Amino acid sequence: MGSVLDLDVLRPKDERVVLGGNDIDVSFIPLALTWDINELLTQSGALDQEKLNVNDTAEVKKAFALSVKMCAVFCAHQFPEMDEAWFEKNASLGDITALGIKIREALVRAYEGIDPKN
Repeated sequence: MGSVLDLDVLRPKDERVVLGGNDIDVSFIPLALTWDINELLTQSGALDQEKLNVNDTAEVKKAFALSVKMCAVFCAHQFPEMDEAWFEKNASLGDITALGIKIREALVRAYEGIDPKN
């Protein structure tokens, strides 16, 4: 019998966030979402850090709008009702921040799994 490459053993440990009664799998980012999530993080990184540091209202609003969009993009593949409007109505700034951190961590793990030699 031939060999078996079991890619399931490479999966990160199960990690979940519960928000609005939805059990959201934040263990990994599905390939279909990777580039969209990366683009939103790139846009966030391009914001004016000096303005963010002094709590410039307009820049902070831009940052949270990008965070809301990222959370919505990530969650809507599992829970279609969790779009940007859902987050604006049902999530706090703390919820968005905490979920955003978990999404970023999942993206970092995804990129760590890429072998640069290939």
